[in-house]
Amino acid sequence: MANVASLPIMLKSLRLACINTHWQSVAKKAVAESWMPEQYLAELCAMELSTRDDKRLQRHLKESDLPPGKTLSCFQFDAVTGVNTQQINALATETQWTVRGENVLIFGASGLGKTHLASSLGYSLIEAGIRVKFISATSLVQELQLAKQRYSLADALGKLDKYAVLILDDLGYVKKTDQETSVLFELIAHRYERGSLIITSNQAFSDWDHLFDDSVMTVAAIDRLVHHATIFTLEGESYRRKTSLKRKQQDQHQ
Repeated sequence: MANVASLPIMLKSLRLACINTHWQSVAKKAVAESWMPEQYLAELCAMELSTRDDKRLQRHLKESDLPPGKTLSCFQFDAVTGVNTQQINALATETQWTVRGENVLIFGASGLGKTHLASSLGYSLIEAGIRVKFISATSLVQELQLAKQRYSLADALGKLDKYAVLILDDLGYVKKTDQETSVLFELIAHRYERGSLIITSNQAFSDWDHLFDDSVMTVAAIDRLVHHATIFTLEGESYRRKTSLKRKQQDQHQ
């Protein structure tokens, strides 16, 4: 029979930190309320799982690099057309599209909330237990270009595979060079039907010829992205412009 005095050591060895912290206080409650042994065990296991879920959520939020505060609850759906709450909620709750490697493409002029919308979807997916990474398209392309120069592009692409969803923000600002064009296409091809992309862009598909070196590569990239994709085209007045005008009006009345 195991010695109870060694229980903390055994729990530590099993990496059951939450149970190790609370087993004594829960035991007192169990005795006071005449719990069955299995009820006591279930309570401890539930506490351990809840703590691990909370830690996992915080870890995934930290690694995602999502912009703070850009959640679904504060997106102004009434300020734009081309998307509604029901469509985004469906993507946030019916998450099998991430398992199938499907994409979400968000187009629109500057200031319409493309980044906010993509980020809010990212937050919702993380809460559903899905790993997400947010990064500007320009920054990622530069990182992949450097990896290619070091002959480690395959490794760099492989490391991104741990994220079920990769959010590429402002794809339209990627500069057209041979190196960047190549790695951008390789990223799209690598994740095709394997990992989901959420892409924001102020450039419509018809303007993507400035992103790739030739029309064949442009068509091939677009074809892979849209094959399994939900596409939103936002229209409306720039939120930043409206905020600036409102601030000026308030200053004038002061």
